[in-house]
Amino acid sequence: IELRGVSQCLNLKHPNLVTIFDIRTDADGDHWIVMEFVSGKSLDKVIEEQKGGMPIEDVQHWLSGITAGLSFLHDRGIVHRDLKPGNIFRENDVVKIGDVGLAKFISQSRRDAQTQSVGTVYYMAPEVAHGRYGHEVDVYSLGCIVYELLTGRVPFDGESTGEILMKHLSERPDLSVLPRRLRPVLARALEKDPLRRTPSAAQLEQEFRK
Repeated sequence: IELRGVSQCLNLKHPNLVTIFDIRTDADGDHWIVMEFVSGKSLDKVIEEQKGGMPIEDVQHWLSGITAGLSFLHDRGIVHRDLKPGNIFRENDVVKIGDVGLAKFISQSRRDAQTQSVGTVYYMAPEVAHGRYGHEVDVYSLGCIVYELLTGRVPFDGESTGEILMKHLSERPDLSVLPRRLRPVLARALEKDPLRRTPSAAQLEQEFRK
């Protein structure tokens, strides 16, 4: 599954994506991926260092870079499916999305197909539980990330994977911890129904800036 995802993103070049240059196979049948080296910190490390949320200007900078990379993928019919702070980096002030191992090309006929692998539970869109994975799942994950950047915590937490999944499926996020003007923006990005959700990463960024 990961090799399929990587091969779809082979040599895709964009400033906000970690470039994958080649896939090699050795004599033992093991696969090796040759990719761009990024020396900067991952976003999850930055979040750990800035407990309680980061300044809104910093949030906007991360959001802008993530949006540019995601939009590039989505415009080519590719959905990332595992967008999370551990897969996002910043080097020389440039934000880069990495780990496209779960990325999948989405055609209209395959949008509702069952998926054998899913993303990280803290950032997982509700419809993934039903095997749906259009680009809307990345918008939901981005909404979760922006919520965490602003507050220092994820929208849904729990004692087990099952508990967190159930909260994504059935509970509303606590928006009272967000700046008042951003509450409707994140409410829309975190809609359970993908048809009611913010339609694109670019739209989410536009609403955030406004």
